[in-house]
Amino acid sequence: MKHRPKHLFEYGLLVAAGSLIRALPLRVALLNGWLVAAGMHYIGGFRRKEAIRRLGEVFGDRFSEKEKKRIAWISWRNLCFNAVEAIRFSKLTIDDIRKQPLSKEGPRLLAALEKEKHGYIFATIHMGNWDMAGVTADLMGLPIFSIARRQKNPLTDAYLNKARNAFNMEVILNDSKVLKGVIRRIKDGKVLAILPDVRNRTEAMQIDFLNGKANLGAGVALFARQCNCPIYPAVVRRIGWTKHEATVFDPIYPDDSLDKNEDWERIMKQMMDLFTAEISKTPEQYFWYNKRWVLDPI
Repeated sequence: MKHRPKHLFEYGLLVAAGSLIRALPLRVALLNGWLVAAGMHYIGGFRRKEAIRRLGEVFGDRFSEKEKKRIAWISWRNLCFNAVEAIRFSKLTIDDIRKQPLSKEGPRLLAALEKEKHGYIFATIHMGNWDMAGVTADLMGLPIFSIARRQKNPLTDAYLNKARNAFNMEVILNDSKVLKGVIRRIKDGKVLAILPDVRNRTEAMQIDFLNGKANLGAGVALFARQCNCPIYPAVVRRIGWTKHEATVFDPIYPDDSLDKNEDWERIMKQMMDLFTAEISKTPEQYFWYNKRWVLDPI
């Protein structure tokens, strides 16, 4: 199979950068990430104005221009740190994870699995290092799986899927069979890790989020109803450069006494209200740079 020159170049760059980042000590690798982040943010201005505009859209005059610039910078720097850490995931061990404040929620998630009839849903948002939450849960013994979209570049897609599957966490592709696959896995006692703060590409549910209306799919609520299982909302925050903490909130259960659509809306509203409140506490921990901004119209 022939590959486009662009795809070969992207893949070669990714492999070379990955090899270097894995060979360096963590803090040195993160320093390289910091330099890349600073260059793109301050010299290249990559989506900086858009991130600052979004902060104004969400928070109004709560923050000064200087404060919004600071929040936008930390958000972007954290994303670059996340990328460095993701490349190094294969180096992580259970001993590394136990040193993280993030691991304190592990026993609760494992106990929840014993309590529930089937598996359940672990819902987090693009906050802190959200991928670290899944890796931590996996290394601590939670039978976790997630859904991923296929990348346009088949070479980088294969590379990233290999990285995701470095542990026991299963990644299933978002295709026509995804609904049945998710339901079967949850009923078999597995845990779905999912990010619900993504704008749907087609008209869906209009849910209050970040002081606006977000067009969100009801997948999280649909899975919960179909499997009669709870949703455990959680947020992750970065502490300094190398530490991560997590907060897991009380579960949200489906209510069979309600109409299906009414229950979907109730679940999504309760979950996104909680996430809005958490982002408001530490807005620099949220990702403000997504091309598909959650509050944009479809």
